[in-house]
Amino acid sequence: MSWKKKMKEWAPANLTFLSGDGATVSFIVVGEPLLLTGRYKGKEQERIGCPIVTDEGFSLFVTGKRTARKLAYLEDQFVSHVIMVTRHGVEEDTNAKYEVVALPDTNKFNHLQEVAKITIEKDSIAQATKDALEVMNQ
Repeated sequence: MSWKKKMKEWAPANLTFLSGDGATVSFIVVGEPLLLTGRYKGKEQERIGCPIVTDEGFSLFVTGKRTARKLAYLEDQFVSHVIMVTRHGVEEDTNAKYEVVALPDTNKFNHLQEVAKITIEKDSIAQATKDALEVMNQ
C-alpha cells in the first residue's frame, strides 16, 4: 500500500495546511470561503477554509485571514488561473508570511478542472469542513 493510501485511511486527506518554511500548494478555487472557528494552544482562533483542487484532488485549504485576503484580491482570476501559495516561516511561527500568486498556466488549469470533475462529490465541502473543525479543536 502506498503512503498516500495509508494517510487517506489514517487522517483526513481532504485538508491542506502549509506548516513549514517553503511549503507550497498550487490549486484552482472551486467554492466560496468558509469561516472556521477552533482552538489552538487553548486560544480561540478563526481560520478560513478555501475549497480547492490540486493534482491530488479536492481539498479544503485551511489558512489565516491575511492569506485569504490576498486570495480575495485574485478572485477575478480564479476562472482562468492556477493559484500558488508559498509559506515563508518556520513551523509554529505565527508571523509567517504567505506569498500568493496567480499563474496563467492554461494547461495546468484545464488539468485541474478535469481533476475537479472526478474528485468533487456532493458532500465534499461539508465533510472537509467537519474534518477541519475536528482537527482545529484537538
